[in-house]
Amino acid sequence: MPWYPHHAAGDLLTMPYALVLDIDGVIADTEPLSTRASSRAFRELHGLELQDEDHLPFMGTTAVKHAEGIAARHGITIDTGQIVAAHRAHFFDELDASEDLVFPGLHTLVESVLGFPDWRIALATSSGRERSEAIIRAAQIDEAHIAAWITGDDVDNPKPDPEVYHRTASKLSLFPKQCVVIEDSVAGLQAAKAASMQCIAVTNTFPGELLRDADRIVDSLEDITMTLLYDLVSDTGA
Repeated sequence: MPWYPHHAAGDLLTMPYALVLDIDGVIADTEPLSTRASSRAFRELHGLELQDEDHLPFMGTTAVKHAEGIAARHGITIDTGQIVAAHRAHFFDELDASEDLVFPGLHTLVESVLGFPDWRIALATSSGRERSEAIIRAAQIDEAHIAAWITGDDVDNPKPDPEVYHRTASKLSLFPKQCVVIEDSVAGLQAAKAASMQCIAVTNTFPGELLRDADRIVDSLEDITMTLLYDLVSDTGA
């Protein structure tokens, strides 16, 4: 997808960088909720008992790709819309019943980034708008601090396609090299790198050996500092 920045070159002097956060598995520990919701949907509609490994290849993708991927894995025919609707209902049940979903270090990291006038916060997720808004509310993130927010509802091609990150950069009026992404999934990492963005992979969902294409790998958001963020954008010459 061709992309060109909207701003004049001089604008880069005032706000040249962005930290772009995935939501599920980065901001909040929602992947287990999503896994349980999907398992409940397949159990109720198809009598299929799923294991955790059934879901792993589809983490970071859309609900449609998740459902269709599991169906193909088990050789069954599904009504995709029916499965997705059931998954959605069960996910919100799981979310309402959950507490302390936010990963350690999130709020400190956001506050640190917001303390630097040349950085902004953006969100880029394969999840739909309704789901992502519910998670952000649960995470107690002030939407006023979010400079750009692109969801699966805003793109034609989900991760690992880079469209969500191209659209995020465009919304921010920044070049991709001025953005640092935090991702937890293989699909998300592939999307970020295909968009020519620097990517920090956090091992909340996948082990580090599967995330080795990231520019940095950390075990916790607590390991991410402003020094690291500046080092990453400096590496690109941004």
